[in-house]
Amino acid sequence: MKHRHLLPGFEMSTAAIADVLERGSLDDWRELARAVRADPEGPSARAVERVLDFGPHLYGTSPLWRAFLAAGRSGGPPVDRA
Repeated sequence: MKHRHLLPGFEMSTAAIADVLERGSLDDWRELARAVRADPEGPSARAVERVLDFGPHLYGTSPLWRAFLAAGRSGGPPVDRA
């Protein structure tokens, strides 16, 4: 996803992830989910958590991503099997 106001190399920054969660397509979400699933404690997962904790409540999206993070961190099954 081409992020507003972001320079190349900041694709997984907190601002970029906020943009993906707010305006991203399903493909953008899948890309982010893969990064979070690959490293549930890594920078992408932490950025998702920051957006959920401090950003606007994203109706339907916030609970979904919180559950995805919790499942990944507990070793549970992934939410998205794509």
